[in-house]
Amino acid sequence: MAEKKSFRDIKDEVVRNGGFHVNFYFDLHGNSKDALKDIMVGFVGKLTKEQGVRFGVGEIDEPLDHQDLYSTTAKVTMLIENLPALMRLCLSYGPIGIEIEEPLESKLSAGEIQSICLQASGTAQEFTNLVLTKGMTPDEKAEYAKKMGQRVLLGRRLSETHGEGQ
Repeated sequence: MAEKKSFRDIKDEVVRNGGFHVNFYFDLHGNSKDALKDIMVGFVGKLTKEQGVRFGVGEIDEPLDHQDLYSTTAKVTMLIENLPALMRLCLSYGPIGIEIEEPLESKLSAGEIQSICLQASGTAQEFTNLVLTKGMTPDEKAEYAKKMGQRVLLGRRLSETHGEGQ
């Protein structure tokens, strides 16, 4: 029978291999106490199963009533494999607070910095795409999709020209 690793063993392994022990903090507001709890449980569950998360657990506070508007907070403790994954999670989930438990110092390679920058750029492009296409007519969306397709082709050519071997 395989031996189960303790949280500390997994944490030490993740941090030793360039990962992070972090706490993310979130808040959520709504009109229904029960719905709010259910949404937060689903949100935490989705986050802790994301690519790059080796371990995750959330603590959700009991919703507070503020004149028929409820609010709750959650602390999600995670072991994240590397800095690019941490950055992607920050950009995708938008925590209101982040606490890095370990490591207290980190050294970045050029490849890690490049990966982080590309992820930030990709997330910004997705957001821009969502905002821009929200109010477009079907014809405008088709024209926009055509332009984005051309942009992808240009990006591939640039990557091939300036990417590997340089």
